[in-house]
Amino acid sequence: MLNATAARWLESRGIDVALADGLGLESCRSRDGGEGIKIPFVVGDQAVNHKYRSISEKRFHQDKGGTKCFWNYNALVDIQLQDEPLVITEGEFDAIAALQAGIPRVVSVPDGAPEEELGDDTKRYVFLDHAKGALRDIEEVILATDSDQPGLALMNDLARRIGRAKCKWVQYPKRRGAQELRCKDLNEVLQDYGPAGVMETVKRAQWCKIDGVYRMSELRPEPVRQRYSTGFSFLDKHFMVRPGDFSVVTGVPGHGKSTWVNDMACRLVEQHGWTVAFASPEQHPQSDHKAALRQWACGRAQEYCSPKELADADDWIDRSFVFLVPDEDTLATLSWTLDRVATAAIRHGAKLVVIDPWNELDHDRPPEMTETEYTGYAIKEFKRLARSLSVHVMIVAHPYKLPSGEKPSLYSISGSAHWANKADVGIRVHRKDNVTELSVLKSRYHDTIGRPGTVTMTLNEQTKRYSATASDEEIEEARKLL
Repeated sequence: MLNATAARWLESRGIDVALADGLGLESCRSRDGGEGIKIPFVVGDQAVNHKYRSISEKRFHQDKGGTKCFWNYNALVDIQLQDEPLVITEGEFDAIAALQAGIPRVVSVPDGAPEEELGDDTKRYVFLDHAKGALRDIEEVILATDSDQPGLALMNDLARRIGRAKCKWVQYPKRRGAQELRCKDLNEVLQDYGPAGVMETVKRAQWCKIDGVYRMSELRPEPVRQRYSTGFSFLDKHFMVRPGDFSVVTGVPGHGKSTWVNDMACRLVEQHGWTVAFASPEQHPQSDHKAALRQWACGRAQEYCSPKELADADDWIDRSFVFLVPDEDTLATLSWTLDRVATAAIRHGAKLVVIDPWNELDHDRPPEMTETEYTGYAIKEFKRLARSLSVHVMIVAHPYKLPSGEKPSLYSISGSAHWANKADVGIRVHRKDNVTELSVLKSRYHDTIGRPGTVTMTLNEQTKRYSATASDEEIEEARKLL
């Protein structure tokens, strides 16, 4: 039975006294001897716990050894309410405000909110275990916790444990007559806007945000990624370079993979003003790379160039290329390489990164990870980096040893079938006599960067540049003879 003091206090909070009385609330003496309200926690027909609330100040205690469960638990398991969303509040009077507004399936947590999120600590949330079976079958849970920091912590803890996919959260309206201050909970909404305001607030609950699931209109517009000619016009219909893509180049050792990649890189610099980064464990920048790039720039081997030609070539190299080179006591591991690729892209504006060859990196594969798992992880990281920094990553990878004359496929690359399955573009370079066959074996984006196909080329040994061998018809005939 609620006495006059308790009734007046409830009325001051907008609570219907008859409803509170029907829910079993009773007047009692608080621990300090003042007026209080006793709130029963009922499961089935039995009161399994009581909470005692002082009227004069916000102080609580519960029955020693009482069951930790939701207040108004029976509404959670009532089969007649199984199609209704479940509303969970932080306090019992917020839950009563929802009931007063005509929201039938509402419960309240027994101990209010923690000061901060509790993560994996489950002791405070044993009441969820008590309701585990019922919660499992509920598809929509509306979290109407307080709008302060502890309330936010409670909301996040509950969402984590119940499952964010089926949780909504409420945003409270501004206090009546206030410019900025918002209602703290459903009881304040009841006081300012009545039962209709409580109902509308709950109806406007929004789904908890979960990264990775969007409607099309919610997705951030994807920037248009421009494609660029490699500088080999006869190759354009099969392969155009696009920042953000990941490509792999394979071929039998000695068939010209690195020479073709170098030629393409220089053409991208010349035609599009790109900066190119080389990570080449098999080549020394100050000897191998410098000689190859000087020869391409000057059109002949460096020993036949004048000091002026070499100086101009060196200036061009210094402006257009960066080299990823570990110190003598540093291993070029995967993590080291990924970090330096990012640095080359961010600090130097590299648009093409060439790793040649993959097999010569110092692979720091964890012992518990298979080679296939490691390769898949590495490709995933390179693809993520390529997209996030808008850089084209091209990896040169040797195939395993094949019978003499056999052409490798992408599945022939040492390490894993992931090279064939995960690459955006897969290219093979194969030479017979003086004819080099370049085959685009895979292109993930046919209508954008080209369709798979083959061209034949001839290498000018003096300039280290490739050119088409003949017309399309002649190229096709030559391809059939290889």
